[in-house]
Amino acid sequence: MRPVTRARTPAPRTGPPALKTACFPPENSPPDAKVNVREIRAHLRRELAGTGVDPADADLMAAEIATNAILHTASGRPGGRVWLTVIVSPERARIEITDQGGTPKEPQIPHSASLNGRGLLIVQELADRWGWTRDASGRTTVWFELPRTGETPPRNSRTSI
Repeated sequence: MRPVTRARTPAPRTGPPALKTACFPPENSPPDAKVNVREIRAHLRRELAGTGVDPADADLMAAEIATNAILHTASGRPGGRVWLTVIVSPERARIEITDQGGTPKEPQIPHSASLNGRGLLIVQELADRWGWTRDASGRTTVWFELPRTGETPPRNSRTSI
């Protein structure tokens, strides 16, 4: 259950959305390099610093999506890649994770109470909006959006009841 927190009214933000894309592992890595989810998470936290987006929720969702890419697509093979795009607009942040392709399966939330496959269920519950697209080369982009509240909750603001 999400705790109720009071947020300040954010200052008005103007200007075009800021867009940044990073490749993991970087393009200049050895040919057998593998995707490291920790590096993706650390990069995302740096990109979201000071934006007023909940870093814990963004971190968790990005880790789930990147892990799915590694497990279910060519991104998990040696030399595979994952691209992280962060788009920050005045009202929200959109995080996109694109895989290497190589699977005909579509991202989906399982219909049963399976012990695995809950990553997209977490995304569905935490994100304001989420979805996915697939390009002509077979690469899938899973994206989610979070509001910019103007305040970042303290690390210990989540409680269990």
